[in-house]
Amino acid sequence: MTEKARTYAIVLYELGIPGQMVEDAAGIFRESQQLIKTLTSPVVPARSKHAIIGKIFREPEFSGLMVNFLKKACDAGCIGQMEDIADAWRSYSFEKEGVMEAELHYVTMPGAAQIAGMKQFLCRIYHKKDISLKLVMQPDLIGGFVLKAGDIEYDYSLKGQLSKLRQAVVR
Repeated sequence: MTEKARTYAIVLYELGIPGQMVEDAAGIFRESQQLIKTLTSPVVPARSKHAIIGKIFREPEFSGLMVNFLKKACDAGCIGQMEDIADAWRSYSFEKEGVMEAELHYVTMPGAAQIAGMKQFLCRIYHKKDISLKLVMQPDLIGGFVLKAGDIEYDYSLKGQLSKLRQAVVR
């Protein structure tokens, strides 16, 4: 992710653009490589690019503010980074709102109470208001789970315990 993408993400956040609108715009760019090629092409005039943006990103799904943002991003040559901008927006908004991103790798899907417990644990340890938990099924863990938060990994998997046991025996 570039510094420019982070800067544009901060502008999006400060403009108060709703998260769903940012995600929807990023999704459109993700699904249409031809749109990115057209909007980043030096051959296509700025007026034509603005017209394309105006036709694709219309109200009520997209506000005029969002459309103007996309036009400015296009003029600045960073419209091709819209997915990175959306990722940076998500991280920045989480940071501002006291939310931490974490990943839970599991073999068997944990219940709602277990997930809530893990979120409470992370909120307490990292002093956050909430946790955005990404769930990832990972059968090669054999059993248990791995919880990743920031640079820390809490490994309660059978695979991890077997690895520790193997290292202890080898020593």
